[in-house]
Amino acid sequence: MIDLSRHYENVMPIGQGGMSTVFLATDAKLGRKVALKVLNNAHTHGQTLLEEARLLAKLNHPNIVQIYNVQEVDTSLVLEMEYVQGTTLYNHLKEQHLDLEKKLSILIDIAQGLSAAHKQHILHLDLKAANILVNEQGQAKIADFGISQLKGEQDVSQLSSFGSLVSMSPEQLREEPLDQRSDLFSFGLLAYQILTGNHPYRAQAQANTEQAIAEQIKFSPLKHAARGLIEYSDDLITLIERLLQFDKDLRPHSADEVVMHLKQVLMSINYDNSDPTIELSELNLSNPNSKRNKLLALFAFAFLFVGLIGSGIWYWQITKPKTYIAALPIKYDEQSSLTDTQQRIVKLGLDDAISNFILQDSSTLQVSNSEVETAIKLMGEETSLASLGKALGANILLEPELSCRGSICEVILNAIDGSKATMIKSTRYSVDAESFSEAYRNSLSHVSGLFSQEALSDEISDAFFEKYVTLVNSYNSGNQDLKQILHQVRTQQRQAPNFTPLYSLYRRVVIETHRMHSDPNILWSFVDTLENAPESYKFSPNFLLDHILVYQELRDWEKAESLITSLEKTNIDRYELLSIKANYFRERAHYQQALDNILAAYKLRPTLQVTRSVAIIYLLKGQYTDALSYLDLVISSAPNDYWALQAYADISLLSGSPYQAIAAYKRLLKKSPQDTKALSNLAIALSLVGEFQLSSIHAKKAYELNPQHLNYILNYADSLLLLKEEKQSKVLYQTILNMTEDSTDFDDLIPRVQALLHLGEGIAALKLVNYIENENPNVYDLKFVKAMVLTLLGEHQSALLTIENSINDGWSANFYTLPWFKSLCVHTEKLELLISTKNTNYLCAS
Repeated sequence: MIDLSRHYENVMPIGQGGMSTVFLATDAKLGRKVALKVLNNAHTHGQTLLEEARLLAKLNHPNIVQIYNVQEVDTSLVLEMEYVQGTTLYNHLKEQHLDLEKKLSILIDIAQGLSAAHKQHILHLDLKAANILVNEQGQAKIADFGISQLKGEQDVSQLSSFGSLVSMSPEQLREEPLDQRSDLFSFGLLAYQILTGNHPYRAQAQANTEQAIAEQIKFSPLKHAARGLIEYSDDLITLIERLLQFDKDLRPHSADEVVMHLKQVLMSINYDNSDPTIELSELNLSNPNSKRNKLLALFAFAFLFVGLIGSGIWYWQITKPKTYIAALPIKYDEQSSLTDTQQRIVKLGLDDAISNFILQDSSTLQVSNSEVETAIKLMGEETSLASLGKALGANILLEPELSCRGSICEVILNAIDGSKATMIKSTRYSVDAESFSEAYRNSLSHVSGLFSQEALSDEISDAFFEKYVTLVNSYNSGNQDLKQILHQVRTQQRQAPNFTPLYSLYRRVVIETHRMHSDPNILWSFVDTLENAPESYKFSPNFLLDHILVYQELRDWEKAESLITSLEKTNIDRYELLSIKANYFRERAHYQQALDNILAAYKLRPTLQVTRSVAIIYLLKGQYTDALSYLDLVISSAPNDYWALQAYADISLLSGSPYQAIAAYKRLLKKSPQDTKALSNLAIALSLVGEFQLSSIHAKKAYELNPQHLNYILNYADSLLLLKEEKQSKVLYQTILNMTEDSTDFDDLIPRVQALLHLGEGIAALKLVNYIENENPNVYDLKFVKAMVLTLLGEHQSALLTIENSINDGWSANFYTLPWFKSLCVHTEKLELLISTKNTNYLCAS
């Protein structure tokens, strides 16, 4: 048995795995607590293990568990590591309920750790919740980083035995060569589970076993990547879909890119207490565990659908156009000094009052608070009310202004015309920020008065309201056990079933508790509770929303089609129906049907949210020109929408609009000066318009920020060569050859081809092109690179034919104006047919 006492004190075992044992100890020299990982059977690979462990020790990043020292003790390899006071992410997710902000922060931490390791050419290969530690401050740190590789760098066939089957990428399960995109797929699996509580492949696996799930990952693309992400933004859904692409070429190129997108999502999330914008899953109102199952099923559908086409009392049956109301965030004057707790009480009271009034009023619909918050963040705090009203498609904006002295606040609530930004009506009242009861009741009374209606009276006690506020705060803080919160919510609901704001909280607690404990009875109990809701609530969209989100958890997708078919025959608000259908079809990857419905919704209400959805679906369909049109609309109204601006820039570059791309990349870099992808792409765009000096400046910045990225090295080398800096460019081209010498990854081989070509090894470059073409003819930029090789080798006819094929495949003709293709100017007539007269004149001008 290994003796650690010579170097460490207070040694005690704290964990054991298949290839290691972990001890907690105190470093005898420094007096600090450390974790010691003793690798079993380390002698099997001797020096290789020791060298690779020392490489891991060079990883020094706040989101990676630091390895302090590596040594051999009694023929065993001992890794002395940072001791993280906290727990594993697996336990953290079980013990705490996390809001979206906290989940995104954890994911950003993990992605940042991956980025740091990937820049050192280190993969994790076993990324899962059990291998992530969360310290007492909530910071995530990746543990066991690269330990799976310590089996030996070249022993690829053995790698899968060290990873968890359901955490691996398809290529890892197939024992193929791996790169950083394998870790990104695993990160996508982990992100999906953090966000939803479920494994994305579980629904399509033949059985709920690791082997069955792994078999699906290994051989089958994920059929419904967005399933389970119903509550999240389009940006976040799109990122997860990209991470989980079966084809690694379609995944993000780097962890840096993932970090950037996650930070943009974090920037635009809402922190309010409102309902999410819904996307359809399915609806089945029956509870198989209830004694009245069959009766309930018949009653529920009869109630839902016969009621919709029957007497006219259903909320959606009223045929006159609905008035859309958007509640703006509270504005406090400079003298107000409420505590955070008091502000939460006032906000909760006002939000609940507005939502409850709209719930009772069949002529109005509410723009969700999340959509309002997101629009303001993307458009900027200083955006005009008229612009905001247009972006939200809101007929009326409710603008609350508060002036507080102590805990007493004077409230001015303005009803503003959403299109003209003119005052319609205003009301003034006071509230005590210490009393939710007063904030809620007074606000409900005055909101109703704004619309010339009387507020419905209630007999709810102040004590009830105090417990309700405590519950909301406990839920939002994440400090109390979810089952305890659920029990208290149920108790309150039984005490006051007519207090409708409680149902939204109830639903969120139910869904999160089910995700944590996987108990379907929790969901069925909520369904039964809904049957006892007041009639006003049953006649509201919220009643349907509750069922949609609950049954989405139960994964019965057949009912979705049935529900959509039935809703078509009702008087549901047309825009709401089209939005539901568009989201449903997008989730099922039926993009043409999704597009048809979202375009129809756009014609009715061209909101910012719908415009972004149209752009995303066009992108998913590969219709980039159409996507550009809608991205342009998004950017014009929401200048802070980083995702839209980046997509606009990338598509402009690829579709042959370099000046458009340059302007967009410059705007991106004002917001994020160290965005390496934007820097590198800007360099490419500048080279397309002959700005070689500026191109080199930006290519150099990207290279210096990430000197291990092959494409950044290549772009910088190319920019230097175009400036006749041949000596320095050759050094960089040689670096590419050294880095890719043993690689079989096509993404590595494409830069290698170009490095060979520019170093004068044209025949070797052509042979490598032919190899890639035989092995994987669908590599994205293969034809462009082949045309370059053939041109510089003097094979002009073959080069022209390759250019024609590449343009037919969608490659922009602008890329063939680069100086590499200047020798083709002897074929002016053919060039004009292929890349246009304008581009030919530009290429051949000097």
